[in-house]
Amino acid sequence: MTHSPESSHHVEPGAILDKITRLLADLDRSLVERAMHVRVSLLALLAGHHVLLIGPPGTAKSQLARALCRCVREAQFFEYLLSKFTHPDELFGPVSIPGLKKEDYRRLTDGYLPRAHIAFLDEVFKANSAILNSMLTLINERVFHHGRRRDSVPLLGVIGASNELPEAGVGLEALYDRFLIRVAVPPIDGDGHFLQVSLGELPAFHPPDEARLTVPELHRLRELAGAVTVDAPVRQALLRVREKLQEAGIEASDRRWRWAIDLLRMSAVTARRGSLSILDLSLLEHCFGDPTDDEAVVRMSVRAGLAAGPQGSDLVTSLKERWAELRTKEVWVDLERWRPEMFARMDGFIAESVQACYELEARLTRLSAEQKQTPWLVEVPPELAAGLMAARLKVQQYKQFAEQFRGQVAEYSPAALAYDQMNRRADSWYHNQAALCVRRVGDADRWLGLHCNGSITQSHPGEGTPRIELDDATVHTLLFGSDLRKVARQLAETAIRPLVGIPSNQLAQQVRRSETLLEGCTQALTAVFEALRGKGIRPPWPPELPEPAPAQEVKHAKSRA
Repeated sequence: MTHSPESSHHVEPGAILDKITRLLADLDRSLVERAMHVRVSLLALLAGHHVLLIGPPGTAKSQLARALCRCVREAQFFEYLLSKFTHPDELFGPVSIPGLKKEDYRRLTDGYLPRAHIAFLDEVFKANSAILNSMLTLINERVFHHGRRRDSVPLLGVIGASNELPEAGVGLEALYDRFLIRVAVPPIDGDGHFLQVSLGELPAFHPPDEARLTVPELHRLRELAGAVTVDAPVRQALLRVREKLQEAGIEASDRRWRWAIDLLRMSAVTARRGSLSILDLSLLEHCFGDPTDDEAVVRMSVRAGLAAGPQGSDLVTSLKERWAELRTKEVWVDLERWRPEMFARMDGFIAESVQACYELEARLTRLSAEQKQTPWLVEVPPELAAGLMAARLKVQQYKQFAEQFRGQVAEYSPAALAYDQMNRRADSWYHNQAALCVRRVGDADRWLGLHCNGSITQSHPGEGTPRIELDDATVHTLLFGSDLRKVARQLAETAIRPLVGIPSNQLAQQVRRSETLLEGCTQALTAVFEALRGKGIRPPWPPELPEPAPAQEVKHAKSRA
C-alpha cells in the first residue's frame, strides 16, 4: 500500500488505540447486532484490505460503510450502485476534453473512485468487463491507469456489497478474491433491536473530529503492524488451521494467506501486543470460503485448528509421564521403606497436579484478559476455553486418583488381609501335623494354625502353646520375600506346635535337627502364601491413570466454558 507523504513517526500509538476503542463503542450503539461486522470491517480498513458484505437489501450495509468512512477525519467517501450498464466515466471520472485536444488522454478523477479514501460499491459483482480490469488494479495495487498516466490513489479500503455471491465462470473470480473479509449480513433478529431500528430510536454515528482517526495515524499503525513477530506456537497453529481448512475442502491462495497475516498483525498492534496471539488467529474464520455456504465449515475448521494446539495438553502429558515414571521405579520388599516411599511419590504427584491446575487457571485468565484487551473480539472462542478446561478437568481427575491411591497405601495391612483369607480356607482342617499358630487380628481368642501340608486350622490354644503374632512387616516379607526357608526356620523355632510327642522345651532343638520338619514348615508357608498372593494380598501399586471418554470430556468442558 502507498503511504502518505506526511510523516507518521510522531503519532502516538496509545492515543490511536484509545480512539479505536471509543469509535467501536459508538458504532455498537448505532449499529445493533453488528458488533462482529463493525469490528472485522474496521480492522480490515486499518490493515489496508477490503470487505465484502453479503446479504439482502435493507440490512444496513451502506450505513455501515458510511459509518466507517466517518471514522477517518477528512476522508473522501465514494459510493456507487453498479450494474451491467455502468459506464467507466461514472466510476473513474469523465475524460478530459482539453486533454484530448492536446492528445493527452486522461480522466478528471476529483470526486470519483480514484480520489476516494473509502469506497462503497453496491452490487459490486454487476460490474461489466469495461470497468473490471481498471477496478482490479486500483483496489489491489492502489494505482489508477488512464492513458499514459499511472496515478497513485489514497484508497484505504473498499467495502463491497451484494445480495448474492458471483456466478461461477463469468470472470468475476479475480474481483471476488480481492475482498479479504467476507461476511454475511442477516436481518435484525432480536425483538428489542428490531423495535429500535424500525422506530428509529438508535443514535446516528457522528463522532467528533478529535475522536476520529487521521490518515497519518493509519499509516503509523501499519508501520507498527509490520514489526509484529510470529512466535513458534502461533506458527504451528497457523499450520494446523491451514490443514483443517484443506481437509474441509476450503482452498486459499498464498496471497490471501499473506493478507490474512496482515490483518492478524494489525489485530495484535491494536491490542497493544508485539507478537501474534492464538486469539488473533480466530479472526481467520472471516477470511476464507463463501460467507453463505462455507461460513460454519470455515469457523469450525479454524477453531478446530486452534483447539488442537497444546493449550493444556503439555501439562497433562507431563503428569502422565511423571505417573508412568513413578510406576516403573524399584519396589522395595521392606514394608517400612515401601510405605514412606509411596507416600512421597503420591505427595509429589499431587503437588504437581495442584500446580498444573493453577497454571491452567492462569492460562484461562490470560486468555480472557487478552480478549478484553483485543477490541476486535467480542468473546473468547468457546473451543479455546474448552480445551483448557478439558485439560484442567483431566488434571483434577489425576489428582483425585492419586489421593485415592495414597489412601489405599495408608490403609494397607497385609497381616489383616492374610488372616482374613486364611480364615476363609478353614474348611480343610487337619490336626495330625505340626502347624504355625498365628493370632487373627481383631480377635484375641481365635488362632489359626498353618499346617506343614499347607492346610489351615482354627483353634483355641491353651497356656504355654507356642505361637507367634505376625505383624504387617513379617507378612509382607512372607508374601513378597524370596528367602522363605530362612523365615520358616525363624518361625518354626519359636512357633511350631507339635501335636504328638514333642515337648515344648525340646522344640527348638527338634527343629534344628529335623530337616523334614523345616521343609514341611517351608512348604506350609509357600503353599499358604502362594495361595494368598492370588487373592489380592499384595502392596497397592499405581494403576494406569484414568482417561475420560473424549466426547464426555469435551461436552463437560464446553458446558463449563
